[in-house]
Amino acid sequence: MTMGPADYYEKANLKDNPFRSTPNFAADPRAKIWVGYEKQKKQLDKYLKRSLSDQVGNANFLMLYGNYGTGKSHALLWAQNRILHDEKNLFDSVCYFIPTLQKGKGKLTFAGAFLDDIIAKSDLIANVKAYQNFLIECISLYRTAHSLGHDVDAEKIIEKLIHPVELNNFAKDIYHCQKEEDFLKLVAPKTLTDYQAMIIFTRLVNLFVHEMEISESNLRRFKKGAYLFIDELDDLERSSVKEAREVNDILRHIYDNCPSCFCMVIALSAEISQVSILFFDYILSRIHRQIELVVLDKDDTVAFVREILNSNRANPNGETGFFPFDEAAIETIASQLTEITPRKIVTTMQQVIEEVRLAGHNPADGPVSVEFLDENEILEEVLGEGGVA
Repeated sequence: MTMGPADYYEKANLKDNPFRSTPNFAADPRAKIWVGYEKQKKQLDKYLKRSLSDQVGNANFLMLYGNYGTGKSHALLWAQNRILHDEKNLFDSVCYFIPTLQKGKGKLTFAGAFLDDIIAKSDLIANVKAYQNFLIECISLYRTAHSLGHDVDAEKIIEKLIHPVELNNFAKDIYHCQKEEDFLKLVAPKTLTDYQAMIIFTRLVNLFVHEMEISESNLRRFKKGAYLFIDELDDLERSSVKEAREVNDILRHIYDNCPSCFCMVIALSAEISQVSILFFDYILSRIHRQIELVVLDKDDTVAFVREILNSNRANPNGETGFFPFDEAAIETIASQLTEITPRKIVTTMQQVIEEVRLAGHNPADGPVSVEFLDENEILEEVLGEGGVA
């Protein structure tokens, strides 16, 4: 007798089918998992850390590239999750993720992405409000440290704490915000060009990481670092030369305007030969590291499946590992796949586990074996005649 999905996954010690589509936000538990790219993970993590003020504190510009489905979007979400949901508070930073620059009418626009993704879907406004509280606290500490009375205007103290004029003027505007609409009007004015959005974004980034000298022995900084991730920049391939140049210019301005404690990571589905076509020399010369994501081997595939299953356990103390499969069954499935990408694994396993359920498997009777797959022609059903994909 075939079990319903809820009963089957409960007996399999799973919350539901774990092989769903790619996570689309950093808080998704699956965003913590990035299997099979240890070299690339170490490279990315190294540069993420270098941007922190208590590490190197410099600006870094990285590119992730590779074939479709190799997990570039997942890598960005993994990095964002690592930064924003860091239990050890190693990062203590802000991180913003733009899934694509392609917005209304198919136009590539940083202003549109700034409004749609950074303002509307991230915690930028909350960050600005928290920065205002931080700024007020620093002003108060500065008054005390230098024995200043309240007759000394707060704006004068801001100028002492933040020397660059364009930054202290923006900090003053933040200081004077009172209502929600004041913050929105400041960071998201009604008319906004790509250049204006870039200026607002980079000024906020520089304020967030700026070190304020309260006194010689008291230096304070709102955040250790700031990160911007932009995905699907292969959209440049289908844009006009003018549009491509405008995007290249914006990327250059963002990077050049954030000289410290900042990391920008862009991702695209492309071969290395295409990179020089999509980006101008002045961008390629600024990129510190190009990280290629390649197809996975069989061992990586098996490890990936195990980690995905274990990330979705209903009971951490119950059956884990490859359950409701045995390891040999997963190895058999992996051996049938060619040009293996994380997307292909997820798509295949999503169907396999459902076909196993529909074939009448009961997890209480033991894990799915190679024999069960063969007897019920599971791989032929999922992968087609011959069972190879």
